[in-house]
Amino acid sequence: MAHEAEKKRRLAAQVQGVATVALALGIFALDVLSPLQGAVAVLYTIVVLLTTRANARGLTLTAGFVCALLAIAGYFISHDHEALGSAAVRLSVALVAIGVTTLLSVRHMAAAEHRRIADRRYRAIFNAAGFPIWEGDWSEAFRLLRGKQAPDAEAIDIAARTATICDANHAAAALFGLERREELVGGTLVRFHTPAAEATLGRILQAMIAGETTIEEETRFIDARGEPVDVLLRVTIPPQQKEWRQVLIMGLDVTERNQTNVRLAQAQAQLTHVSRITTLGQLAASIAHEVNQPLSALITYAKSGKRWLAREAPDAAEVSDCLDHVVSNGTRAADVIARIRALARRADPRQDAIDLASLVDETIELLRRDLNTHDVTVEVTMPEGLPPLVGDRVQMQQVLMNLMLNAEQAMAQVAPGARVMCVEVVAEPDSVAVHVRDSGGGIAVEPESLFSPFFTTKSEGMGMGLSICRSIIESHGGTLGAENHPDGGAVFSFRLPVAGAMESAA
Repeated sequence: MAHEAEKKRRLAAQVQGVATVALALGIFALDVLSPLQGAVAVLYTIVVLLTTRANARGLTLTAGFVCALLAIAGYFISHDHEALGSAAVRLSVALVAIGVTTLLSVRHMAAAEHRRIADRRYRAIFNAAGFPIWEGDWSEAFRLLRGKQAPDAEAIDIAARTATICDANHAAAALFGLERREELVGGTLVRFHTPAAEATLGRILQAMIAGETTIEEETRFIDARGEPVDVLLRVTIPPQQKEWRQVLIMGLDVTERNQTNVRLAQAQAQLTHVSRITTLGQLAASIAHEVNQPLSALITYAKSGKRWLAREAPDAAEVSDCLDHVVSNGTRAADVIARIRALARRADPRQDAIDLASLVDETIELLRRDLNTHDVTVEVTMPEGLPPLVGDRVQMQQVLMNLMLNAEQAMAQVAPGARVMCVEVVAEPDSVAVHVRDSGGGIAVEPESLFSPFFTTKSEGMGMGLSICRSIIESHGGTLGAENHPDGGAVFSFRLPVAGAMESAA
């Protein structure tokens, strides 16, 4: 195809050359043979102008020189024996016309060549640039907004649909998720617009109406894959460009930067939250220590009072019963505080025998008040004779407590009578599985993502609970996972090897 085009171009050049030579000879014959007394030689300027189409300055200079020689030769052939007069004046006029036309043509070709070189350099930079660049024709928007002080919504929409892309580089196509720049050229950006992009276009048009030639704005587009793209736009109206016929737009993809800033802000908020939780943990441990002292005194005084009552007034059964309740509840409160201190205390993991049945019952009792407050019913299914586990009891209780609190919070939008939490313990060969199921709305994301650090579906969550729970379970040789239950709700399950299997694995 390219070879055929080159052959046609050469043939056209040859035909033009023959026609130019024929025209020059025709003018020479007319100058010599015509009885007209006009400056026929001035017509040689047409020959000079025709040679400029070849864009060769040497050829044009040669044509001007040859035409001047032909004009002089025609004069001597026709007026050789005549005295200097009007014929000589006409010759002088023709020579001046030929010379001026030749010089102006050469100068014009030099300027045109300079423009072509500059344009090629500009196009090379335009296409090779590693950042998105595209040119647009916004002349329709200019005519629409001429005389207006500010663009309205209708004007912005029309401007967006008429701002045609005249050229674009490959980086611009990649910015919008396209493979070839030709997919952008000739169209508009309307298909990539978002409400933010519409608002940004309105601000850009407002600035252009005010006479600004360089405008910077950040906006968001939707690329061809449907993904959001944050772009910093720099809109420039080149000098000498009237009526917005050429508008140069450069874009910088700042999506990753913005996402990094968002993640940084989230991390800072999470670190602040961790610091606050740590402070509260320290405060809780301190309060537990302070409260434990008067509780111990209260239990001691109650026991002493009961002994005194048995000696001095043995028939006061009601008082004795009240003192028994004081001792019982005081002891229970002391146990709760002791567990809180154990959970808050930073200690190395222990390898003790764990009775899973008592651990489940104890954890439910710890959460009993919170569960009752939120109308959550707990159903426990546990077989008899569970094999013992080996591990850190405090850490195991932390995992179970976290799963149960998550299940309770997952049922916040469920009617009070339907908030049922099922805790099922299943003895399996060489392991024990614990399933905590809620009756909430289930898991709306990929279940595995729930265990990623800092991932949370709660507005007030920190996103570390499940990640820490999985680390604890895996450090004990077990597994922790989640899935949606066929009957509704979510199920979080962990499996731990029994004491003998744990020792074999170790």
